Amino acid sequence: MKEITYDDTRDVAIRCIQKLIDLGYIEDNDDTYFEIQDTIQDEINNTLELDIDDNFSVRITSNVKLNN
Repeated sequence: MKEITYDDTRDVAIRCIQKLIDLGYIEDNDDTYFEIQDTIQDEINNTLELDIDDNFSVRITSNVKLNN
């Protein structure tokens, strides 16, 4: 079993933004990428049913079904 936290999903969103910048899909611009980062993190959190206030972490197994 693995525990995934709200902070973990933020880190994944940051890595996604860096990859998008490296690939040239978005510019390295604070005004743009923070909004995109938040959107990515929100989608991951919704899928895992994470919330910063009420459900900060979730434990998953390899058999977990993700919400779409």
